[in-house]
Amino acid sequence: MTAVPSAARRLLAALSLLAAIASASTAAAQASVQLELGVGGNVVVGAWNPLRVVARDVPIGSRLEVVFDQGTLRTGEVPFRLSLPVSGGPGLSVVDHSVYVAPFQSVSWALLGPEAVVASGSLSGRDQDSRPLDVVLSRRSGSYAAALGDGARVVDVSAAQLPLAPEAYDGVRSVIVDGTTVAPRLEALAAAAAAGAVVVVHGEMPASHAELALLASTPRSRLGAGGVLAVTGSAGDVAAALDAFIATRPPPGELVATAAARPLVTPPAPLRQQLVVAAAVAYAVLAVTVTRLFGAPGLLSALLLAGLLSAAAWLYARPTEPQIVGTRTVAVVGGELALATRLEEHYTLPATTVAVRGPARPLDTRAYRVDESGLQVDLTGWRSVVIVRAPELVDAPFVLEADGLRNLSRLPLHDVLVVGLGPQADIAPGALARPVPGEDGPAHESYAALLPFLPAGSVVALSGCEAGCTVWLAPALLDASVEEL
Repeated sequence: MTAVPSAARRLLAALSLLAAIASASTAAAQASVQLELGVGGNVVVGAWNPLRVVARDVPIGSRLEVVFDQGTLRTGEVPFRLSLPVSGGPGLSVVDHSVYVAPFQSVSWALLGPEAVVASGSLSGRDQDSRPLDVVLSRRSGSYAAALGDGARVVDVSAAQLPLAPEAYDGVRSVIVDGTTVAPRLEALAAAAAAGAVVVVHGEMPASHAELALLASTPRSRLGAGGVLAVTGSAGDVAAALDAFIATRPPPGELVATAAARPLVTPPAPLRQQLVVAAAVAYAVLAVTVTRLFGAPGLLSALLLAGLLSAAAWLYARPTEPQIVGTRTVAVVGGELALATRLEEHYTLPATTVAVRGPARPLDTRAYRVDESGLQVDLTGWRSVVIVRAPELVDAPFVLEADGLRNLSRLPLHDVLVVGLGPQADIAPGALARPVPGEDGPAHESYAALLPFLPAGSVVALSGCEAGCTVWLAPALLDASVEEL
């Protein structure tokens, strides 16, 4: 056997080492994908939830495809398909999106590269829960869980897991902070409160949480659809304060469902059945008569007349536009912000695909698609669909001043009503109006069904009804004034 020279052995060893290093680098650079649905992975069914995808070293130009099967054993598969781009490339790629999660059978997802499937997974629909979350940022989360009771759904998350999008808190009842963990971002807490959650700042905050004083400057304040509470004492005091505040807050989900129960579009009136029958009988008699009298020319004339009558009936019965859209917006006011949810009913003449930009969902359970441009729903002819846009924050149109309500918007507020006082005078832009006892009468049809959800002292007003009314609701804004008057 010929001996291998020492130089050659060293060369072979170096090549082997380089191959091992290259193999380790390739293994380290293998793509990895993590998908999290819900706040801290806690999904609330029947609400908007945050969706986060963290991908590492995935191909450039990848796409995330998620399919929610919303069907049942009776209906079969009813898919909601979500498709979002993932930038890809070396390092981390993060995708944040808000998605409405209806009751589902299963959720499957895949990250598709330009040439192959990079990663995939699924979520089971067996452990669904529609109870809202009580999010706790504390090292003593057990004490809050015991105080809130067995019916509460208490979840312990880190500050980094709090989303920044307001609609992502649709399924959150409260966010409790006691200063014993890393300080959350002020923007996240403000988004939670404005979206309808109750942010509770419990006890004295350390220096790391000093900016929370900007939110909790008073023991109790409203912000958008929710509010902020500064509470001292025990976890039981937190639970009591939370229950007392929620009792004065209308449930946003029920407000939207009630507002959507009233039609937003008046469909074209169909021809009366008696008229159709009479026209058919008259045409049949005429066709038989002209055929007997004139033979083939009479039959041809009867056929031409049938076409003319059909065209006339079509022109009379069809909608004035290929697609009729009716809108209504429900906005809950608190402080300087309001949480607005826009409803759109699309009534179509021909079969078409209804496209809506931005995050939105259909009110009922049906197949639809969502991508980075918005929502698409396939609709057959002469049918309608109600689209619910994701709630968004807007400026409040009025504020409470010492002498009354100040209209801050550019539009007049009309059909103003104070629950417990009755109808009020219209308020012009920039004007100030002092609430007074009004005469009892029927409430405006746009908000009559919403009044049972509002406590005494709530202010209701309409604006912009030329292009679809916005119903402004300020719960318990004038509760003290109502008692005085």
